Amino acid sequence: MVRPVLPATPALPAPPLKARLRHSLTGTWRGRILLGALAVWLLDALLGLVGLGAPAPLSVLAHLVLGIAALWGLWRGLRWVSARFLWRIRTKLLLSYLFVALVPVVLLSLFLSIGAVLFMGLVASHMVTEDIDREAEILRANARSALAGLPASDEAAAAVLPERLAPAGARHPEVSWTLLRKGRVVAASGDAPRALPAWWVGPGFAGLVRGAPGGETSKGDVVRGVWGREETALIVDVPADERFFAELERRTGARPFTPGTGSTTGTAGEPDTSPPESGIEIVIRDEGQTATTSMASSSGLAFVAFPARTDWETGETRVFGGRPLTFQYQPLDLVRRLSPGLLPREAGPRTLPDLLLFALGIVGLVFLVMYGVALMLGLMLARSITRGVHELSLGTQRLRQGDFDHTIRIRSRDQLGDLAESFNLMSSGIRDLMREQAEKERLEEELRIAREIQMSLLPGGTLSTLPGMRVAALCIPATEVGGDYYDVLPLSDTRMGVLVADVSGKGTSAALYMAELKGLVLSLSRIYDSPARLLVEANRILAESMDSRTFVTMTYAIVDIAERRMRFARAGHNPLIHLEARTGKTRVLTPPGLGLGLDPGDAFERILEEEEVPLDPGDFFLFFTDGLSEAMNEGAELFGEGRLRRILEESEGLTSEQLRARIVEEVERFVGDAAPHDDLTMVVLKVVEEESAP
Repeated sequence: MVRPVLPATPALPAPPLKARLRHSLTGTWRGRILLGALAVWLLDALLGLVGLGAPAPLSVLAHLVLGIAALWGLWRGLRWVSARFLWRIRTKLLLSYLFVALVPVVLLSLFLSIGAVLFMGLVASHMVTEDIDREAEILRANARSALAGLPASDEAAAAVLPERLAPAGARHPEVSWTLLRKGRVVAASGDAPRALPAWWVGPGFAGLVRGAPGGETSKGDVVRGVWGREETALIVDVPADERFFAELERRTGARPFTPGTGSTTGTAGEPDTSPPESGIEIVIRDEGQTATTSMASSSGLAFVAFPARTDWETGETRVFGGRPLTFQYQPLDLVRRLSPGLLPREAGPRTLPDLLLFALGIVGLVFLVMYGVALMLGLMLARSITRGVHELSLGTQRLRQGDFDHTIRIRSRDQLGDLAESFNLMSSGIRDLMREQAEKERLEEELRIAREIQMSLLPGGTLSTLPGMRVAALCIPATEVGGDYYDVLPLSDTRMGVLVADVSGKGTSAALYMAELKGLVLSLSRIYDSPARLLVEANRILAESMDSRTFVTMTYAIVDIAERRMRFARAGHNPLIHLEARTGKTRVLTPPGLGLGLDPGDAFERILEEEEVPLDPGDFFLFFTDGLSEAMNEGAELFGEGRLRRILEESEGLTSEQLRARIVEEVERFVGDAAPHDDLTMVVLKVVEEESAP
């Protein structure tokens, strides 16, 4: 019978926006607080027009409330936009595709651009700093060569020194120098220092010297080279002015922002604030001095260099002690200076960097076209996906309304097409499933009765036993009926058979095979005195009648209390765990064997082996199925034979019933709330002193 689907209760129409807004502001305490804060803010604004204001605590509280309300409104607005425009999977998928496709490209391009600019700036800064240091080294070399062979007479030395410094003058027309002997000035030209500082130890110095205040104007930085020999020293200076930086630009391609000529004043003066005619003007204030640097407008990138500056009075050299040297450079020109020169004549007038940049531009254009094509293809694929998802959503709504005859149009033979076909099959099968529900309930009731019958086939609460032997057993099916089976068979006054078996699979078929196995073992146990022979005969009979997909694992043992021994064989079943009382250690008994019903021929008999173990007082023997060792918790972890062996090794002083209860308790604690996945069966044997048996 098909259960009717009740139609959903129609939703009431939402009140108008104006009514909802009025209720939110006047009908709730949050709305009243917001109105109060808004009134305080308006009052404070009106009082501010006449130079007054609301009390400070009240004004702060009102602003805080309004800020919180603004954040809350922004959050609600974002939620509304998300619900309004992002409800459809199509919109979300297209937006996510655009974010995935465009945002990483933009961010990566920006990152690479910033990295390239910084790298080229650092290279240009290094070139500028190295050029200044090289010029200082050249000045020191000029000073050293000028002192070589200098006449001992002061007059003669002063006469020949200008000629010897002619190379420095040719390179830097504004060069100045001072010749010192025994601390006195022999000859001088320009603004070079007239004495060596106290920290001077010789023989040479080369570097950029920081300018110091002096006279009406402050002296700028100078590139200085000094060389001293015996008691004679020569100081050679070149001012770091526009002429020097013009030569630096010619050598490196970097155009520094040079200090202006009319904008430097002392601490008491006022700087010239007249703007430059064109370009960039930078005003730097350092230690009470004001310096203006300017540069004509031109294309290029700006960067800074930090050449090492030495304080001539103290000898202290600092990289970041003075003003940074700001300069402008052309990236393409920098690449050309760092690259090889012209190409061969047949390649034309282009340089190698020009050719490389042109090739890079072509590659970039090709990549851009390919990226645009890929983007369009991706958008088309995304739209085809979202269209299928939209139709699936409409079909789900029809299904919720009870329309099981609705089908989805299959537009493509892809995964979405398979999903639409599966949806159609699902909707057409729901009606059959609902009919089958009643049949299932009837079958469950029949399975409950079958469970009761199956449990009655197992030994009752009192197991047959022998003097000197204690037996405890347990069987818990995972479903209504199971395929595990155990039994204790009395064979004589001093012998009994013990068996544990597990039929592959679970449910009704396994239970039927279990019932067949019980009758078979009861018959064969009266015929065969050997566990191996019994299993061989059982395999021959079961192989003829059992389904090829089904098999049975079984362990059968014969306990002989008179001979104090146990003979057993294992047909592919779980191993037997033996606790030796004299050592307190467990061992796993695993004689070879094949499952019943797997081989109807001679292979089963050839593989099967029978073993024998002695029976000593205090020994435990645990027969079990894989449902015990493979009990699984919620983390998919198995209980394992190791835990079983540990429990047996800690069982000193326990009876067989107590050990069984201890094992069940440990398994239940380990499994927790996880559902059982297999039948759980075990038989516990304990050997006791014969006189202690009742």
